[in-house]
Amino acid sequence: MTSRRPGVRKAQDRGAALILVVWAVGLMAVIGALIARDAHLDALEGNRMRQALDGQLLVESGQRIALARLAQPANGLSSGFPFICDLEKGRLLINARPISALIDINVSQEETLAALFAALGVPGPDAASHAARIADYRDGDTSIRPGGAEYAEYTRAGLAYGPANRPFIRTGELSEVLGLPPELVKALLPFVTAHSYSAQVDPLYASPEVLAALEVFGTRAGTSLEDQAWAESAEGGAMFAAEPVVVEVIAQTASGFLTGAAATYGPQEWTLSGSRRLIEERAAGPEPTLAAGAALPEPGPCY
Repeated sequence: MTSRRPGVRKAQDRGAALILVVWAVGLMAVIGALIARDAHLDALEGNRMRQALDGQLLVESGQRIALARLAQPANGLSSGFPFICDLEKGRLLINARPISALIDINVSQEETLAALFAALGVPGPDAASHAARIADYRDGDTSIRPGGAEYAEYTRAGLAYGPANRPFIRTGELSEVLGLPPELVKALLPFVTAHSYSAQVDPLYASPEVLAALEVFGTRAGTSLEDQAWAESAEGGAMFAAEPVVVEVIAQTASGFLTGAAATYGPQEWTLSGSRRLIEERAAGPEPTLAAGAALPEPGPCY
């Protein structure tokens, strides 16, 4: 039997202890790195939530500012929109337009909808098909238009629902129309409404895309709503008081975070307070496209 010298045994014990210490230090380093990573991710998430909350509060402030300005007597034909202003937590881009500046997806002709799709860059055959499917979604019959879709087409696509066969309640329902890509619905929303109940569009406040769609049929002439705006302005009344308005707000926090919302409000209900009923709210469009860290243009007074 061979005996080991005491020095050799002590050296082996020290080596094993050193390995154990190194392993423990490495394990603690890994645990520390994981904790640091989780803390960093939590901090980022908390910062995003704070910025989103600040942005939402700014958007709500912008909506209140817009409604307050809409309740004031109009000066000439200028509505005073859009405008940019600063609050304590950030900068606001605020716009308000009469709902008559938008194309109503419930009453507009199929050809008008197709022309709007074409103005947004959709090829002709696809534009006509999208318009037909919107028309099939809103009408009360089961007849399929050329390029359209009724219940059987929805079923074949694996959907558990079909066309509503009633007018759109909100513009967001466009996402339920078979074959409309989500990115196209997002691009379409800033130019349409479900609440004007008129096929006429007021060109005075319409966007270039809407005007391009109307010019296909030579229908760029003004409407009675434009004359109404003149009359309200001349009498010192509030602009757009008798019709719904769309208020769009884009907010940029002090750190550069961008967010936005668009809200449709009903006609002015009380002359003194200028109160309006909220009809629909959705994301603002087009979405903010400023580069990170870029600032909105120089502001004016909010009030």
